[in-house]
Amino acid sequence: MVTLTLFVSALVINGMTKAQPVVTSLEGIQQNLPLLALILLVPLISIPLKAGGYFYSIKFFLKKWEDRPRLAFFGLSSSLALISPILNMGSVKIVHEMVEELKINPVILGKSYLIGFTSSMLWSPYFASVAIVLYEVGGQFNQYIGLGLTAALIQLVIGNLLFRHSSRKMELSKEARDQSTETGGKDEIEEKAHFKNLWKIFFMILSMIFSLLLLEYVTHISMLTLVSLIAVIVPLAWATLFNNWGQLQQEFKGYLKKIAVMDHEITLFLSAGLFGLAIRDTAFSAYLQSFLLWNAEQSLLFFVLVILMVVLFFALIGIHQIVVIPILASQVSGIDIGFSPEFLALIFIMSWSLSAVLSPLNAINIIVSHCLQRSGLTIGFRWNGTYIMSIISVLMAVIAFYGFL
Repeated sequence: MVTLTLFVSALVINGMTKAQPVVTSLEGIQQNLPLLALILLVPLISIPLKAGGYFYSIKFFLKKWEDRPRLAFFGLSSSLALISPILNMGSVKIVHEMVEELKINPVILGKSYLIGFTSSMLWSPYFASVAIVLYEVGGQFNQYIGLGLTAALIQLVIGNLLFRHSSRKMELSKEARDQSTETGGKDEIEEKAHFKNLWKIFFMILSMIFSLLLLEYVTHISMLTLVSLIAVIVPLAWATLFNNWGQLQQEFKGYLKKIAVMDHEITLFLSAGLFGLAIRDTAFSAYLQSFLLWNAEQSLLFFVLVILMVVLFFALIGIHQIVVIPILASQVSGIDIGFSPEFLALIFIMSWSLSAVLSPLNAINIIVSHCLQRSGLTIGFRWNGTYIMSIISVLMAVIAFYGFL
């Protein structure tokens, strides 16, 4: 329904306001094609990780820590933060398959899944949130990644500190912890092998990010194109290096099945691009730009709060951030509010990630609620509400400090 509304509205607006409505409509449909290619191709990167057995190493440590809430929370949130940059929402399902048979409190799962996942949304070039916002505000990824990684690390630290404070009732007695340690297995050689695999995953991600930055600097090709190319090259290079073409073909069939059920997401994405381009240079666009500029003139803190509230409001009524944020970002990018494009991008990306946690209609919230058999409101507001308020408070403090510089 949202997709059809956006599509029809865009065609009507183009017909009423544009000199060449057909040409403008075709341009609008093509507006998000580079981003769509990114979303469709990035899951290919997960093939070497799945086929290489690296996920079993993550499961090894999670099983070892299942009776220790704080370590379990740290392990889960860190695991999601580690693999989400290249697996996107599929990472939550993969991690949950590892731990669903373990005796871990659902509250730990609900908090760690969302905190770990959304930290990746702040910096990974393989996420639509980063790619779209930087594209709209004209920011450069090589200048943004430091901000994004810092914000992601802060989110993880805050999440773990809050859980540490609230997890005292979950802690086992000393005797139970000792028993868990004794029965958890003491094969140091096996543990070292699994720990080595974790480092391999980390260095794989690090090498891909470094390659992106280097290639962008040398070739001046857009980040969207480079990410899409690497997403295709990585599984091909892995299959060539280890001569695993048969396994690559098998995994690729599974990838095609996942893509085949993404028709709704694809049409929504194209309609959002069409609608976003349609409202540019219209009376509504001018009004929206004036409204955002007026808020920025009153106070930078007020401006950021308005952005957060607008994105959250639409997310709560079912309109995805992929529709709302590009519209807002494209308008703000044309005015001077005192922020660099990269810092402005961080505000929009944080709005995207925080509203994803709270909205029961958002895809990641739906996935987590389905995995844990709990309502989206319980997971978003009850289990993660304090975390969201803490992140917003820190963001406000940073912006207040930024305003004094």
